[in-house]
Amino acid sequence: LRKVVFVHGCFWHGHDCARGARVPEHNRDYWTAKIGRNKERDIKTAAALQEMDWRSLVLWECELKDAGSLRRILKRFLG
Repeated sequence: LRKVVFVHGCFWHGHDCARGARVPEHNRDYWTAKIGRNKERDIKTAAALQEMDWRSLVLWECELKDAGSLRRILKRFLG
């Protein structure tokens, strides 16, 4: 199918949900930079896959809680 599914942790990949938007109190500069690098890497990875004619889907940690919605998303993506 040439499709790939990524499951991203909301905090680690900077999702805009409550968990992803929180910034730790300690080592704030480190974590902000770390998450920024993760987001940059994610963009580059998706672009490289697209260049090789692969389709990618990102599922966020917070989306995994709703099994019905998750099933619909995967069914639509995988065909």
